[in-house]
Amino acid sequence: MNKRALYLLFFVVACTLSSFFGNGADAKIAKASFTEIGYQKDASYYYTFYINMSKEDVSNTSLAYIQVQHNGTGQLMKMESFKGDVTYWKGSQFMIKDSATVSFFDGEKLITRKLTGVIEGGMKM
Repeated sequence: MNKRALYLLFFVVACTLSSFFGNGADAKIAKASFTEIGYQKDASYYYTFYINMSKEDVSNTSLAYIQVQHNGTGQLMKMESFKGDVTYWKGSQFMIKDSATVSFFDGEKLITRKLTGVIEGGMKM
């Protein structure tokens, strides 16, 4: 085969693979139903809150996920469990109803935090 034929073959294979895997990635993104509603932080950790916006009434809803990140290193912590509800506060902001509990691992150490108050930053679509 000459160089031109090899380039053409490479181009056809690359286009086929990118269209095949590109469609799969788009399908995963379209199914995401969690919306970031803000964050809280303390001296050691940054907590990002997510809720499921597909419900009709999001004024009082359970947390879908809490992501915990170490302030010093930026490393995401491995989640053990979380529990809590949020309620609409004002503008695009929510606040934690009563309290939310989050447990995660920082290295080998299991840490549990009780979070309360307003969730800063507001909703991101």
